[in-house]
Amino acid sequence: MKIFLWILNMLVFPVTLVSGLLLGASMLAPYLHPSLSSWIQILGLAFPILFFLNLLWLVYWWVQLKLKLIFPLGMAILSLFHTGKYLQFSGSPESSDPCKIRVCSVNAQLFGIHQNRWFFDTVKDVLNSKKADIICLQEVSDRKKAGKAPNIDKMAALLKEKTGFKYMEIFRLSPGRNYGMLILSKFPIKAKGRVEFPGTTGNMAAFADVIIDNQTIRVYNVHLQSIRFRKTDYDFVSGSEKETNTNIEQGKGVLRRMRDAYGKRAEQADVLSDHIKSSTTTNMLVCGDFNDVPLSYAYNTVAAGLNDAFCEAGSGLERTYLGPFPSFRIDYLLATPSISFKSYSSSDEIPCDHKLLWADFTLPKNPQ
Repeated sequence: MKIFLWILNMLVFPVTLVSGLLLGASMLAPYLHPSLSSWIQILGLAFPILFFLNLLWLVYWWVQLKLKLIFPLGMAILSLFHTGKYLQFSGSPESSDPCKIRVCSVNAQLFGIHQNRWFFDTVKDVLNSKKADIICLQEVSDRKKAGKAPNIDKMAALLKEKTGFKYMEIFRLSPGRNYGMLILSKFPIKAKGRVEFPGTTGNMAAFADVIIDNQTIRVYNVHLQSIRFRKTDYDFVSGSEKETNTNIEQGKGVLRRMRDAYGKRAEQADVLSDHIKSSTTTNMLVCGDFNDVPLSYAYNTVAAGLNDAFCEAGSGLERTYLGPFPSFRIDYLLATPSISFKSYSSSDEIPCDHKLLWADFTLPKNPQ
């Protein structure tokens, strides 16, 4: 028995070291630009798995009271600084504060157009049930109707009417394009603008300045660079594709698209971060689909100096992406420290590949 355990320990210890080093490398992802190493960003995706693997080896060596536990113990302590971005315990799903303001955000996935369905009414009903004051929608479009061209303006006007919002701004990806994002508000909007991303992209960011209690809140609606997987890529990742000789090439293609997306997303995050920092507005909300996990350069760059609603008021193990790729938290509600988050929730009531997020917040007392 002792010989068997000795041999097993000889095999497990190198694995402990490697998994610990990979965990350490994953924690560099928020600080290392993808142009230096996109592979570190991919490791950032695997942080939760690497974290639990490290805990497994920690327990393994702890049970035997071996000094080898020092390495996984040290890595576990270091990684605790990041676990709060994935797991929270003390949050509240609802706020009783009478001064609360509610913001919602969701990637509407074109209301199901590419899945040959139309869940516009579901989106409308769910949004009505949340009683939000501000809503940010990414990936919105209109469907084709017999004898009529799709029209995002008419679709948005109908949504505004059915949800009872008084103010709305539409942001098209490009002039005449039947695709874009919306910001709806129950409070007046005094200005709007776009954040111009470099190069050619199907992603975008925009803002609207909302007036609440004589205070201006700049609301950013964000959709950072997508990976743009093809159907064959999703089949490969999910394992539904039959074994063929092209699997290796497909795997390379998936990694190549991921690495390209990391580079573009980093550029967009830099531009967005500079835009946020250059704003003279004290109160800011940043909502949307970042297409990246908490341990990533994109999230860390945009969220620098901002509070995360989930980290401030969330509870449980959060994941916001519900598509065929493994589930991650890639959608966020962020705010400047002047805004206080009171509660955070998410739900899969809308039949798309992203959860709907909503949070209650309060503004600082108006000095006037």
